[in-house]
Amino acid sequence: MPESNRQNKTATQAAYWQAQLSSDLVTEQQRREFEVWLNERPENKMAWQEINAFWLGLDSLTEADITGAASDRIIAFKTSNPSKPGLRFVRPLGIAASLLLMASLMYTQAGFYFADYTTAPGKQRNVTLADGSEIIMNTDTAVSIDYSAQRRQITLHDGEAYFVVAPDAKRPFEVQTHSGQVRALGTEFNIKTRRKDVTVTVYQHSVRVTAENGKVLESLPEGRQVAFSDDALSAVTTANLQRGQAWKNQRMIFQDRPLAEVIEELNRYRSGKIMVMNDAIKALPVTGVFATDDTNVALLTIEQSLPISITKITEKLVLLSAK
Repeated sequence: MPESNRQNKTATQAAYWQAQLSSDLVTEQQRREFEVWLNERPENKMAWQEINAFWLGLDSLTEADITGAASDRIIAFKTSNPSKPGLRFVRPLGIAASLLLMASLMYTQAGFYFADYTTAPGKQRNVTLADGSEIIMNTDTAVSIDYSAQRRQITLHDGEAYFVVAPDAKRPFEVQTHSGQVRALGTEFNIKTRRKDVTVTVYQHSVRVTAENGKVLESLPEGRQVAFSDDALSAVTTANLQRGQAWKNQRMIFQDRPLAEVIEELNRYRSGKIMVMNDAIKALPVTGVFATDDTNVALLTIEQSLPISITKITEKLVLLSAK
């Protein structure tokens, strides 16, 4: 194998392991496999050090670094190598962006590998099941179907979906998420996953919610909403049903939401990554209605209304910084 190809392969493997180990889904078996890979060849350790230097170095980027990177397509920052304190680490932005994107997307990757139905970023999909039930899938979503004579089991690996459930008294309709289970006691409800949290909103009738630790909400009624994680159930709140369904009409609605939260939502609709580089701007309030099919327009609007600057490094890597 040519040396350049070998180096690219090793760099890709290092990015893969960085992403795996930073995921909440990592297993002990994967950790052991990583140790085997790491000690297999000296080149593996070097690639691992480089990908971590790049990842950690993003926190030290200044606005001048970002501006310069946009013009020469090279990103540079100080390494943490104590034996070479003055060294600057330099990597072509195309490669750096690819490594960054791989790491940021790996959290959901396993679910997408095994899912029966998926949607790409910015896309939606309607799935009609064998019993007439319907799943409306939002952007970047993965679901699997397991129907039997005794039950109707849906796994929402990641993303967001609206469920319209056909009645069947003999077969309960259940949706399994990474943090617990939702059983339909009626017909229509929405589930959205976000890192370890899951939010359920009921549009018709009610659902039963069971968190991973066994905590149970016996009945969440129509017009109400609850969030849960592996070990907690939040208080039940009144849902804004119109705003909650905006995504089905390719709209995002925000009212005084922190910039960091808005950017996190925009990222769900992009094949790439938007990064907020300064903590000082993460809490800036954003209010607006944005189309989900063109997040660049949303970014332009936000830039015009807040004291921030947007730097597009590549089509798939956008940096937000304070003016």
